[in-house]
Amino acid sequence: MATYIMLMKFTERGAADIMDARAGRKAGKRAAAAMGLKWKQSYLIMGEYDVLVILEAPDDESMARFALMGGMTGAVTTQTMRAFTEAEADRLVESLPQPPV
Repeated sequence: MATYIMLMKFTERGAADIMDARAGRKAGKRAAAAMGLKWKQSYLIMGEYDVLVILEAPDDESMARFALMGGMTGAVTTQTMRAFTEAEADRLVESLPQPPV
């Protein structure tokens, strides 16, 4: 499965309902599992974003579907990135053609 990093920002609604964040996280984990994703870890972070979640998904479409569902809650906005392991990155680099001399 591929690894993804999801950055979340609380909306005004999400910030107002912050006391329900634990229930929202549980619901997110259940939704991820139901869609075939694995919720690896989440962090409350400081800076431009409020939450960072690391997930594994079978494909980009499954991850995109999960991200869209998260946005439908109205509690967060998301930015999702594909993350490549060192081994995956090495294979990508090794597959590059040789530059012209």
